[in-house]
Amino acid sequence: MNPKEVVRAFVDAHNAHDIEKMMTYLAPDSVMIDVAAPIPLDGKDDVRKLFSMIFSSLNVHFEITGMISEGNKVFAALRTTGAGIGTWAGRDVRGLHFDVFESMFVDVKGSQMTTVMFYSDTASLSRQLGDYEPAIDMKAGVTDIM
Repeated sequence: MNPKEVVRAFVDAHNAHDIEKMMTYLAPDSVMIDVAAPIPLDGKDDVRKLFSMIFSSLNVHFEITGMISEGNKVFAALRTTGAGIGTWAGRDVRGLHFDVFESMFVDVKGSQMTTVMFYSDTASLSRQLGDYEPAIDMKAGVTDIM
């Protein structure tokens, strides 16, 4: 698979809410950064836990609205839509709908992603899901890992 195909396959597995398939596209020592994540992402087990939390709370879908690549790096623009089906950030979000723009910047080696950085419109998402307190925790001085 080329790098774009790897990202598309990950997004397809995400849209199927197939966490185990998603994990096959992450290298064993992959790094995922998502400043909007409500938990630290210190490895694949944390990523698995995050997506379990997301899929139990939100019926979420990524639409790739644009994608560019250079070498092993891919940038995918996403439209993220869905509805709440449970509790998110301590709030009952059942029946609330969301529609926000996000993106992912990915480094691919072979058929696996080694680094994934998500960028999210957390302010709009928070507003649409009942004004929860977004988890924004990007610290100054973070090393450029890409």
